[in-house]
Amino acid sequence: MQHDDFPEVVSSTPGAESECQLQRCVLPKSDRTVQLSWPRLGDKRRAMVGQSPRPRSRSSTGTRKQAHKNSQTTRIVHVSQKDLELHYYLNASVGKGHSQPTFEPPLAWNPSVIKAQDEDLLQHFQKSASKSLAIFGHDSIELGNALIRIALANTSASATALLQCLLAFSALHRDDVHSQAFELKITALQALGAASSITPIGATDAIQHVAAGMLLCSFEAHKSSCTSGEWIIYLENAKKVIHTVGLDKIEGNTDLAMILDWVYYHNVLARFSLQHWQKQTAASTGSQRFFTKLFNVQSLATGLIKLLSEVCDAFSARPATAFNGKKSSKETEDYKNFLQILDWRIRSLPLSTLGTTVSNPEERDSLLLLELYRLALLIYLNRASNNLINQSFRTEKHIAQAFSILPKLKSCDRQFPVFILGCEARNDKYRAVILDLIARVEKEESSRSFNHVKLLLQAVWAQDDLAKGEVDYWEKISHVISCCRITPSFV
Repeated sequence: MQHDDFPEVVSSTPGAESECQLQRCVLPKSDRTVQLSWPRLGDKRRAMVGQSPRPRSRSSTGTRKQAHKNSQTTRIVHVSQKDLELHYYLNASVGKGHSQPTFEPPLAWNPSVIKAQDEDLLQHFQKSASKSLAIFGHDSIELGNALIRIALANTSASATALLQCLLAFSALHRDDVHSQAFELKITALQALGAASSITPIGATDAIQHVAAGMLLCSFEAHKSSCTSGEWIIYLENAKKVIHTVGLDKIEGNTDLAMILDWVYYHNVLARFSLQHWQKQTAASTGSQRFFTKLFNVQSLATGLIKLLSEVCDAFSARPATAFNGKKSSKETEDYKNFLQILDWRIRSLPLSTLGTTVSNPEERDSLLLLELYRLALLIYLNRASNNLINQSFRTEKHIAQAFSILPKLKSCDRQFPVFILGCEARNDKYRAVILDLIARVEKEESSRSFNHVKLLLQAVWAQDDLAKGEVDYWEKISHVISCCRITPSFV
């Protein structure tokens, strides 16, 4: 390998004193130079990207003009050591021997000794904490009220477990990660273990089991730290109880139907995560399609989630010949036709004008959120299929439309559209829109942690900035998501 064929990268880390210790490495052949430096305390610049200096020639003219032109093209690129490691990893030609970096969101521990009363935690859950339960097509507060009714239906071991899960989630929401929240969670797990030994299990106990499992799933995903990897295990166990007892066959129970929709929503988003998270384990491989009757079958939200499930089906079954650049086969053509039909079905949802005819701000935001979800789904379908359905122009139009909606929203606590649209933010203007939206969301009571989404978007943006030309979409987000130590949740 000749260093003359590669631009030089000078990276530095602060030394014991004010001086910097420099390291030299090489990037794939490019006409850009990347210089990482921390010249002084408080300087937030992380990198400089500009044209590589051209060798001087005595016979050349206009050297000063060329240098001035090059200096005008220099821009700031925010990258870290892990971003460079991932860049090397993605570029296999020079990344041989480089390991995949790992993203670990920090765990913000509250050291205070808090002993809140159960009545206070129950009240907090009803008024505030339930707002942060991730469900689509239903009101989160209504779901919270349903969980309270189910928990107080009797005094069985399953009811005790559900009540402890509810209190644990409320404590976590109110006071962040602290000892009482985990003590309540451990008590809930012990109660669930005792309830599991009682056979046969009736329908009411089974519903309480599922609700407790989903609250534990929500507990883990709420702060989204590097220790929150058990959320998918609780989701899988809730699905097993549903199928074993046949809860999806029970008619006329609206609280149960809402809980089944809750499970369905989490399962579809889990399938999206697992398609790109390439660290499959025995605990995570079971998140396959979840068949159940949907309560609100006519709602637009339910229609969107069903279509996202079908998009996941399409990509999990994609033929190997579809993206290998070889001559189209009948299998590829059939697959392309299927994606085109799926694209048409998503575009045909009657959403585009709903938000413009509503005066109530909350209702208008809800309708704009549905439109945002639809646009994100269309963008993902085209990008992940490598533009197999030839919708480049329409996709750019969808991106512009989505970014025109984002500033109008008070918040957007649904992480899937924020992540998908964030991956399309190729300039500072669009990135600022995404970061402003996340900042607004994090101030809301309904907010769940955006730790993973922020880490992943920063990594995606860094790879876009470091790459020369387009980066394969599927490979990029799959490698970035796979850097997470645990499966990220995009609910």
